[in-house]
Amino acid sequence: MFEAVRWSTFAATAVLAVFGYSDQLRLIYENKSTSGLSLVMILLALWSWLSYTFYGWLHGDKKIFWPNLVGTIFISLILISFLIY
Repeated sequence: MFEAVRWSTFAATAVLAVFGYSDQLRLIYENKSTSGLSLVMILLALWSWLSYTFYGWLHGDKKIFWPNLVGTIFISLILISFLIY
């Protein structure tokens, strides 16, 4: 049962990171604006993604580490877009 929960967490995290944030990046690029986004929420999300990435790395858990690393990269790109736009 524990392994099923780990796979479910892996899949949900990967889907959010890849599809959710990539669509947000597309909208930012098309509109050349980050209006409507909360900088505080992006910073909190970055902290959360970094924390889980570090946790996965410390525990050697690839199912936690890799999707959270991807999420950290995507949320970092969104944060960088605040500086650009």
